[in-house]
Amino acid sequence: MSSPPRLSAFRHPGIGLLAACLVTFALAIGSAGVSATPASAKSPAKAAAQPPPKSTKPPSFEFAVLGNTPFSSTEVPVVRSVLANIGDSQAAFVVHAGNLKNVTESCRDELVTQRLSLLASSPKPMIYVPGANDWADCERAKDGSYNPVERLDFLRDHAFDDEALLGPGPVGYSQFDLTRQSEMARFRQYHENVRWFYRGVVFVGLNIPGNNNNYRSAGGRNGEYEDRVIATRVWLQHALVYAQQKDALGMVIVAQADPEFEPARSGGLSGLFSDRGARHGVDGYKDFRTQLQRLASRFKGPILLIDSGKAMRHGQPLRDMRGAPVKSFTQLTTFGSPSVNRWVRVKVDPRSPQLFHFENVALPPNSPTPPAASATRNSNGTASAQSQATNADQGRTPVGGVASAPGSASVAVPSAAPGAANPVNAANGPNAPNAPYAPYSVLYPASGLSTNNSVSSDPNQGVMPIGPALLPSAAALGATHGH
Repeated sequence: MSSPPRLSAFRHPGIGLLAACLVTFALAIGSAGVSATPASAKSPAKAAAQPPPKSTKPPSFEFAVLGNTPFSSTEVPVVRSVLANIGDSQAAFVVHAGNLKNVTESCRDELVTQRLSLLASSPKPMIYVPGANDWADCERAKDGSYNPVERLDFLRDHAFDDEALLGPGPVGYSQFDLTRQSEMARFRQYHENVRWFYRGVVFVGLNIPGNNNNYRSAGGRNGEYEDRVIATRVWLQHALVYAQQKDALGMVIVAQADPEFEPARSGGLSGLFSDRGARHGVDGYKDFRTQLQRLASRFKGPILLIDSGKAMRHGQPLRDMRGAPVKSFTQLTTFGSPSVNRWVRVKVDPRSPQLFHFENVALPPNSPTPPAASATRNSNGTASAQSQATNADQGRTPVGGVASAPGSASVAVPSAAPGAANPVNAANGPNAPNAPYAPYSVLYPASGLSTNNSVSSDPNQGVMPIGPALLPSAAALGATHGH
């Protein structure tokens, strides 16, 4: 009997082995395709279920800018109305770029304290930098023949100490905290140089007065000027490092003086370091302009310089080493006397190609004058507030109320009987003064700020005001600063 036929593949072992490998490889590919089919079908569903990536840019905000105001007692009510108008806006805080009095007004304690109290009555946190009229030019006879350094020390004690009227208030009452250069051991006396961080932007306040930076042409060492130039240089260097560490989107520098970039328009170092033809002797702003140029070359974000003026203007006057305009640097000059019924709104929009935007804001026609608010310090350093009539001769402003802290359980009445306890002191903590005050929405009903116990989620709403409501007790002022 003949044997059954066999496949030819099995007659040759090499060919059979190859065929077996091919069959195994085909089966492996088929199983992999079958198993991959469900996964590929599920991938679009998983991708759709994943939330879109969140933007890392902070939200936009705005702040208000003032300067060179008030310059007389007649301008005080207008400035009070401007502060109320800012209080009704979405401004997170107010920057005053110096000169809270006219050069023809006396630098006496009473007037300076009254003007500081006017700024401290702002419903929004107020940050003030000193100007030449406030201390550097006080040696003039019409200013009272004061010692400028003594006047600067007076401002440091009353406007820039840790428990001062001005600033964003104690921790917890606002969205940022000031850092002062006086925290550095080498620069203990420079309380006026400040820095704060808000929504991706670093803010720096500097004491640079508009009288050639207070450079004195008299013989001998110009100690005050030379020491302050070093302090300014170090403070800007620290601000640069701080901005880089915070990955800041931009930087704002506030100083009273216009450093006058016109010489740099010729380009290069020769223009940057040349003395201006209109001024004899040493140019007091050389070092500052040099620092701004170095800052702009090392910080890649936009830089805004704010100074005091009479009319709003802005431009890009800074030049680099080759004489080309530095497009990342902008100079903004504020409104000032006699245009005291206006303020500048600066909008900061991280999502816009241009970070800083400027608007001219004027008071509405026939704008009512809000109740005055101010505060004074007694000779022992304690705070006091009382209602009084405006003194036209000295530019005094009557003391009124300011808003209580957001979420405060108690709402105080504007006045209290003599000797009566203030019902809000216990609610506001040990640092609250024993002085009557009223919420801002009561003083200025147009604002519509809430006075209930809830705290708004919008940091631009219900910002805790500064002023008499946050004046420290006598015990809090026990530690003083040496100058």
